[in-house]
Amino acid sequence: MIAEIIILTVAFMFLMISAFLFCGKGKWFIAGYNVMSKEERKKIDEKKLCKAGGSLCAVCCIVLCMIAYLGYRIDNGLMNENDMLPFALLFIIVIMITLIIISSYINKKVKK
Repeated sequence: MIAEIIILTVAFMFLMISAFLFCGKGKWFIAGYNVMSKEERKKIDEKKLCKAGGSLCAVCCIVLCMIAYLGYRIDNGLMNENDMLPFALLFIIVIMITLIIISSYINKKVKK
């Protein structure tokens, strides 16, 4: 029960970060952006970068909510722990595909 609460808290934080990024106000959440020089920042479309980062955070939020739900089912005896493996593999694949899509989007569309 405690684990699910912690996971949902982290998911909520990802949701808040995603909301800030979608609004274009959370550029400082993106790793590496703050250490760029002003010349490098001019080469980047900040709105598209924020939307890409927000999309990644939203996917992480959704995956964490699903993990919390599955953990709840396991705790209440509605699901066996061994049944969690396919979901874990699916979640890893979803995160990896999202990372690949967003990184290619950033390389093609975000850089001016």
